[in-house]
Amino acid sequence: MSRSRVWTNLVCLAAAVPLVVAGCSRPPEQQQLAQFFRAARARDNTTLAMMSAVKFDPREQGSVESFDITNVGQETRRPLGVKALLDAEKKARADEAEFAKQKMTYQTANIAVIGEVVKLERDPKAKLNAAQQAVKTAWDKWREDSTVHTRAVSNARAAIATGVGPTDASLTQPGQPAFDVNAFDGDLVTKDVTVNAQVKSPQGDTSAKTLTVTFARASGTQGGVAREGRWIITRIAGA
Repeated sequence: MSRSRVWTNLVCLAAAVPLVVAGCSRPPEQQQLAQFFRAARARDNTTLAMMSAVKFDPREQGSVESFDITNVGQETRRPLGVKALLDAEKKARADEAEFAKQKMTYQTANIAVIGEVVKLERDPKAKLNAAQQAVKTAWDKWREDSTVHTRAVSNARAAIATGVGPTDASLTQPGQPAFDVNAFDGDLVTKDVTVNAQVKSPQGDTSAKTLTVTFARASGTQGGVAREGRWIITRIAGA
């Protein structure tokens, strides 16, 4: 090969290198977001469930036709605080159980009058005597407090689901041990990615929107073994 031909090839290779670098310089979030928005457009819930804890329903938020990442924020860490959530749920259940025992004791001691009150409550014109009214007032309070305790347990369980949901999704991977909320200890790592997107509305109009997509992953140990979760999408703002 002549020296001029070699020089020409080197020049062409040098010119091609910036293109390769430019093609590889896209942030790693680009591929995941492209896959997410593609699955959202197709309403592929199976794929979406594997990579996101949120939905982007084309029938409600529209569909992202194209996008560019304009900023990838710094990663932040916060302790999961799983133990505190579990302790709160345990206490709520214990309080509800103790309350149920006390309620049953009162109900057993006043079962006859409570039965009378329940029947009379069905008749808006019925009048209660003093004894019945006293029991009704107390029984109403018992029923009201019962609802309060039931709601407290429900809220505590919802807090656990919200608090550990992203961690569970992040750590749930083929070939990996199942997430154990009682054995995992660690942090939730998050970062915000800003996206300029062309979004087609459910009505068919297309407009530019700035979306902030929050990514999260779990990082810690489970049963003394290090666990590093995958990035999942946990929030999309601006849709």
